Amino acid sequence: GGGGMVAAGGRGGGMLEVGGGGVAVAGAGASAGGGTTCGCAADGDPSMVYVGPGCGAYTTETTFRYVGFGAGEIDYLAPGPPRAGVRRTPWKGFAGGLIVIVVVLLVVFFWPAPSTTTPTPTPTGPPASCLIWGEPHFETFDKAFLNNFEEGEFWIVRSKMVWIQGRYLATEFSRGLSAAHEIAVGGPFLLGHSILVGPMDNGQILIDGQPALTAFPSTVRVAGVATVSFNGHGQIVDTTQSHLKKHIVHMDLPLGVHIQVMRWASHVNVRITMAPRAGGQTGDCGNFNGDPNDDHTGHAVFSSECIFHHTTPVKPGPHHTLEECMKQDPTRYYMALGVCNTQESELADNYIKKDCVFDACFAGTQYAEQDSMESF
Repeated sequence: GGGGMVAAGGRGGGMLEVGGGGVAVAGAGASAGGGTTCGCAADGDPSMVYVGPGCGAYTTETTFRYVGFGAGEIDYLAPGPPRAGVRRTPWKGFAGGLIVIVVVLLVVFFWPAPSTTTPTPTPTGPPASCLIWGEPHFETFDKAFLNNFEEGEFWIVRSKMVWIQGRYLATEFSRGLSAAHEIAVGGPFLLGHSILVGPMDNGQILIDGQPALTAFPSTVRVAGVATVSFNGHGQIVDTTQSHLKKHIVHMDLPLGVHIQVMRWASHVNVRITMAPRAGGQTGDCGNFNGDPNDDHTGHAVFSSECIFHHTTPVKPGPHHTLEECMKQDPTRYYMALGVCNTQESELADNYIKKDCVFDACFAGTQYAEQDSMESF
């Protein structure tokens, strides 16, 4: 009833009567009965509407025209939860996730790593030397005169950066008295490297566990860390002993540490020159605090901190005195006194002369002769 006009366009389109006098826009394949019906009927003036794939005669273009708020079907949307009826574009979420991944990777690879460098303690005073010789005897950095008659591995210098250890062993040459047999240098200031120096007859020079300086003279360099030389250069305190051949290892190390090792047949003499640094130190060379009265020896090395390849059980050594030598064998005592008065003629320090007499009494004049030849 109320027969209106129906427009059908395109191939096979026809006229279709719609009740109520409205107008329908239909595309190809519209039919009045039985087939698929495209579009819909509506009252009022004709307008463009979505009628489904393959059902219309027009298509949209990729241009947009502002028609006023609420008058269009397309609008700008800010990111957020999808609105009802609005289809989100999948590639936008993918692009956002990709950006997040790129940012995370940039942070991981280019964020500054925490520093692993150990700060170098600042010097707290001028350099000084510690001297080790004989049974062994010590003239510490603070000028205390000490002895250590025990066998084993002991700290000579132990600080935050510098590790120097000594192995003291009794020898047949020293008649059972302990002597400085070997010295080992390591610690953070050598950046993982180690240097070991032993006597001529039953020891060797090792750098990082490998034999080094096997020729005489020779020099090796540990890249960026140390220079180690083996030669006969060194000052002799008593020129009357210049006939004794010198075999001296010189170590120029970081932080201004310099070590000289005189290699004898079965023991070594050592001079260590360095500056005190913040944080302090311990060891048989003293705590380097300016007070000789609080220095002492006997700082044993635990196996977990040993620079040597193995540890020696700490054993107490014989404790002799000059009075014992004088009482038991006056002839030997005065012979030793005469030898040391000659050998130490240029040394005014009574402590060193006493140690020379001690060495001559209990180890023999040859031992005292070698130790009197300060190559430092």
